[in-house]
Amino acid sequence: MASNDYLIKAVLFDVGGVAVLSPMLAIAAYEKANNIPPGYINHAIVRSSPNGAWSRIERGEIPFDHQFYEKFTADLSKKEVWDGYYRINIPTTTPSPMPSIDGKFLLWEMMRVSRNFDPYIAPAIQKMKQMKLQVNNGDGTRRRFVVGALTNDYQFPEGHEYNKDGFKTQLRELFDVFISSSAVGMRKPEQRIYELAVGRVGEVWRSWWGEEVKASEVVFLDDIGMNLKGAGKVGIRGIRVVLGESWRAVSELERVLGLKEGELFEEGVVGRLKSEGKWGEGKAKL
Repeated sequence: MASNDYLIKAVLFDVGGVAVLSPMLAIAAYEKANNIPPGYINHAIVRSSPNGAWSRIERGEIPFDHQFYEKFTADLSKKEVWDGYYRINIPTTTPSPMPSIDGKFLLWEMMRVSRNFDPYIAPAIQKMKQMKLQVNNGDGTRRRFVVGALTNDYQFPEGHEYNKDGFKTQLRELFDVFISSSAVGMRKPEQRIYELAVGRVGEVWRSWWGEEVKASEVVFLDDIGMNLKGAGKVGIRGIRVVLGESWRAVSELERVLGLKEGELFEEGVVGRLKSEGKWGEGKAKL
């Protein structure tokens, strides 16, 4: 069997904030509209982990129902968490009164915003799926990269319109492998889910090339630092996708994969970014 000698064999992508637009956009809009300090809601969600409503729904332990909405709202409305946010982020300011937060409304705004593909990441995934290598013995060509999704997600209520409109199918068809936290009962940054991901992309690679995949041969793109740190602990290389600057992550991915500048972008995009003075400013965070 011919060998693929390229260093990276598989690329994993987070979904929300990477393959699709970030629910953080909805959170930021909600905070602004309700005079909530920027970053508080994400702070509260993180503080509620690992047993808060958000963590539990991402592991598929509880359904979307009125009890979830109540628990999610309660997690966002704890005075000790509110006061702790001020101590960490605005230590010279006396905490204002705890605002009223509508967890149900916020959640569905997050879902609505994140039902749009990212304009840079999604085309890059499509281009990666088209890349092939010649087999050494001349026996045709095979795919160069396995492309997978590794997402902390949730199952929409039975009968909900988001289960019927086709977007979910389009999203899953973008990838060779789709690892959903709510389906496998574990979530990032738990070590087990990264090990599972390496195994899943390895199965696909082995079916193509007859070889195994090591964690060091996998790259992972995510918008949350602690998820990338979790990946790093098992040997997966990480690329941080910064809100509103996903094109930087695509550029960094090209570099990591040994591709030429612009290979993962649609025609004309790199030239436009350069003409806007953005290209070359800083770099994606690793």
